[in-house]
Amino acid sequence: MSSLEGALSDDGAPLLRSAANTADITRRRPQGSRIAEWYETRSRDMLALTTVLLLLGIGLGMWVYGTLPTSDRDEHPHEYALSTERIREHLMQFLDIAGKHNNSRSVTNGHADSAEYVISQLHAHGNCDIYKQSFVSPVWTVHKVPRFSVRAPVQVDYIFETDFQVMRYGGQSATIDNARVAIVEDGGCVAERAGDVAGKIAVVRPSTGCSLFEAAFTLEQMGASAVVFVRSARFKTPSTARVRFTDWKEGDPLMTVPVLSVTHSVGQLLQTAAASKLRIDIETNTSIDVVKTFNVLCVGREGDSHSTVLVGSHLDSVAAGPGINDNGSGSASTLEIQLTLARIKFKSHNRIVFAWWGAEEDGLLGSRHFARELAHDWKNRWTSDVGVRWEDIALDLNFDMLASPNFIALVHNGTDAPENARTGSQRIQRVFEDYFVRHDYPYELTDMLAGSDFVPFIDNGVPAGGVLTGAGEFKSITERSKHGGLANAALDTCYHRDCDTLLNINMLALDRMSKAAMYAVSTLSNVHDLRGYLNDASGIH
Repeated sequence: MSSLEGALSDDGAPLLRSAANTADITRRRPQGSRIAEWYETRSRDMLALTTVLLLLGIGLGMWVYGTLPTSDRDEHPHEYALSTERIREHLMQFLDIAGKHNNSRSVTNGHADSAEYVISQLHAHGNCDIYKQSFVSPVWTVHKVPRFSVRAPVQVDYIFETDFQVMRYGGQSATIDNARVAIVEDGGCVAERAGDVAGKIAVVRPSTGCSLFEAAFTLEQMGASAVVFVRSARFKTPSTARVRFTDWKEGDPLMTVPVLSVTHSVGQLLQTAAASKLRIDIETNTSIDVVKTFNVLCVGREGDSHSTVLVGSHLDSVAAGPGINDNGSGSASTLEIQLTLARIKFKSHNRIVFAWWGAEEDGLLGSRHFARELAHDWKNRWTSDVGVRWEDIALDLNFDMLASPNFIALVHNGTDAPENARTGSQRIQRVFEDYFVRHDYPYELTDMLAGSDFVPFIDNGVPAGGVLTGAGEFKSITERSKHGGLANAALDTCYHRDCDTLLNINMLALDRMSKAAMYAVSTLSNVHDLRGYLNDASGIH
C-alpha cells in the first residue's frame, strides 16, 4: 500500500489520485524543496563514504601498529598466549576437590587429590617427565578449645586467643590439675639454670639465646608438665609461633607436653604471685600426627640441563580453608604456564623444571625436603631419582598468592638474599620490574626473608625471585592512592580462612601476575649463558 492509498475525503469517501496527478504534483513542487532533497541525498552519500573511509583508516592503523617492532604483543607473545580463563578453570577444580575434603586442600585433606589433578593435566597436555618426591610432615591440629585457669590464691579463668594461646606444635592432649609453677630464668636455654621444674608448669620469658623449641624441649626433658612462654609487652595478643625445629625432618623430636603463650599482663601475674601458693589448671585437646605427603616435579625434556630454571609454587592449603588464593592462584598459574608452553611448542635454551610443593603451610617442608635431599644428599626411605641435580639449578622462581582481592603487585627484593645468591636474585628482580614498567603497572618491592618456598634456595646459594599480591597485611592510604582498592583493609581478608574461595580471587590481579610469571619464565629460560647473566653485577646498586 502506498502512502496515498487509503486517504479519505472530507465526507469520508476514499480519495484516489492517478499517477498523472501525482506526477503533476511533483512538477509543481517549489524549487527550494528540490534543492533540499538533492542536498539531503548528497549528505547521506557523503556520510556513508566518510564512514567507510574512517573504518578503512582504523583498520589500516591497527594493521600498521601491529607490525611495528615496538608492538608489545609481537615482542612478548608468550604473555598473551597464557589464558587467565584456563587458570580459573583449574581453580574451579581445586575448589571442587576441597569441597570433597572438609573444605580444605591441606596435607591430610585435599592435597593428594589436587596433586593427582595436576599430574593428570601434565600427562594429557604437558611436555615433561613427571616425578613424585615423598617425605613426611608433622601435622598440628587443635580439636577443642583449650582451658587455662588459675585456681589459687584466687580463681581466674583466662580467655583463649585473648589471654592465652596453645602454640603450634605445642604438644599432645593433656589435662593438668592444681599444678605448681616454676619461674624459669635465662629463657630456659640452659638446663643447669632452669631450677626445679619437675612436675611443675614452667613459666619463662623467651630468650635470644635459643629457639622456642630448644627452650621448651629442654624443660620437657627436665620433667616440666607444661611450658608457658610470656610474651613481650609490645604484643597485645599471645603468640601462635611454631614450637618445632624450623627445618624439621623425619626423626627430629617434637613436643609432647603442652606449650602455651600468655600475654605480658597474664605473665606478670604468674611471675609476681607467690610461687608456693599459685596453682594452675590446663586442659588441651591437640595432636601432632606425622603423615606421608609428596612434591610433584615436572622436568622439561629440552634445553640446557646445567642451567635449569626451577619454577615452584606450593599446592597445599591450610586446614581451615580451600586455599584458592593461597595458593591455588600460584599453583594453577604455574600449571597453565607449563601447559601453554607445551601447546605453543615453546623452545627454551635452558631447561625448565616445574615444582608443586607439599606441606608449605606446615613450614615450607616440601621445598626444604627437596633442598635437603638434593643439596645435602640426605635420604629417607623413599629417596629416588627426581630427574634434577642441585648443581644444575641456576635459579628459582616462586609464585605464592597471585590474586588477592585488595591486591598490591609485589616483587621480591633481591637485595635481601644472602650474599652468595644476592646478585642473581637482583637480576631476577629486574626481569619482573621490566614487565611492570613496560606495561605501566604500579608495583612495590617486598622483602625476601621468610614465609615462602624461595627460602631453602637462597639459603643454599641459589638465586631466587617472584611476585605476589599480599596476605593479611593492611593497605595504607598512600598505597591505596597508587594501587587502588581499599585503604586500612587487608590485602586478603580471607587469608587462611574458609572464605578463600573463587569469590576471593581478583581476576585483574590474576591476569597481571600470571602474565608476569610467564614473562619471567619465558625470558630467563632463553637467556644464553644464564649463569653469567645472573653473576653480572654491573648496573646493580
